[in-house]
Amino acid sequence: MKFKKHAIITLSLLISLGAMGCHKALPIEDETEVKSNEVNEKGELVPEQGAKLVFWTVDEEYGKAIATAFEAQYSVPVTVEKVGMGEIDKMILTGPTQTGADVFMSSHDNMPTGMAAGLFLEINPQIAERIKAKMNDVGIKTVTVDNKLYGVPVSIETSCLFYNKDLVGETPAITLEEILEESKIYNDVVNNKFYFLYSTPDTYKAYPLLSAFGYHAFGENGDDNAHPGFETEAFKKGLELIYSLREIMPVSATDLRNAEFVRNLFMEGKVAYEITGPWDIKTFRDSGVHFGVTTLPTYEGRSLTPFAGVKTAHVSAWTEYPIAAQLLAEFLVSDEGASLLYEKANKITTLKDVSNVRGLGEDPLVKPFTQQFENSFPMPNVKDIKAFWTATEKSLISLYDGELTPDEAQKKTIETWEAILASQAE
Repeated sequence: MKFKKHAIITLSLLISLGAMGCHKALPIEDETEVKSNEVNEKGELVPEQGAKLVFWTVDEEYGKAIATAFEAQYSVPVTVEKVGMGEIDKMILTGPTQTGADVFMSSHDNMPTGMAAGLFLEINPQIAERIKAKMNDVGIKTVTVDNKLYGVPVSIETSCLFYNKDLVGETPAITLEEILEESKIYNDVVNNKFYFLYSTPDTYKAYPLLSAFGYHAFGENGDDNAHPGFETEAFKKGLELIYSLREIMPVSATDLRNAEFVRNLFMEGKVAYEITGPWDIKTFRDSGVHFGVTTLPTYEGRSLTPFAGVKTAHVSAWTEYPIAAQLLAEFLVSDEGASLLYEKANKITTLKDVSNVRGLGEDPLVKPFTQQFENSFPMPNVKDIKAFWTATEKSLISLYDGELTPDEAQKKTIETWEAILASQAE
């Protein structure tokens, strides 16, 4: 990418384009502020003449399919480069020199770092309104800062209840109490048979249980970095629930944290229920196990709320073609883009309405995830999130192995959290 200045864009836009590390938006309210050939007769934005783009994604086959479809619609060529972990650091290095991506994928918990580094172009209001109208609110929140959009929520990851139809039938349980009672009858620990088994010592997977009594990590909106909520009664009661599961899941924390251990038992027909995510669907399908997926059960009449992860697309603040790049980001959440996401990457769109997404709307194993996503809690993207993971997982492991009581685990979590923050301040 080479940097060019549009001669007839307003002076304020020229200044913002030239200032590295600033967040920019291309104004559309006054059509004199964009080139005449960058809007059509309806006032809608169209790609710049001669535009060409670079798109970074970890899913190369999906990226190439997107590139082909986007070029067919907009006549803009797209070069796809496979980039996964570390994309934010790569953009920090390559963005200012115009050698990085115009549009790149990331995880929503990278938002604070990207914003602080000035990596993201603010999405044009015209495009932003279209995106907001069709996207799930949970997803929109992950890319919103000060009521402005700095990216597009493309795909979702959350947890649902998987069940073996040969063991429980076609109608799964809707309450955790039902599962717990049946476990007492079904379990055969000597032969590794469990009615319910999943990785409670893993904070991500344990969160539905931690949330059972109203606990929210870092506050109601997940953005209160100073208060992870470990001292609350809701957090303590969540720990008590996890502790109680040791009776019907008498397995070591080490084994439960081993995804292969639990996954293999489910595929072998030795586990009736497991809580996991869409990443296991293909593996289970390939194994031949007769399974279904449903939303999480309730407990004492309360919904269990899982964490939600969102893969987001961002437009580089240094792109030479801001309109074309934003249209590509928007195309990722079109019905065609969502269809390619499902077909090529086996991932689930953040669109509210999936009826026009090829295959997805008819897939009974995927639809529950779109429903559960609406009752999920986006993983906090606060500054000290790493300290949160460390503090909770250390306590959950000791709790589940019976080395700590719930009271002690709560105290230990607070102490570990405070110790980590103190060491960082030194």
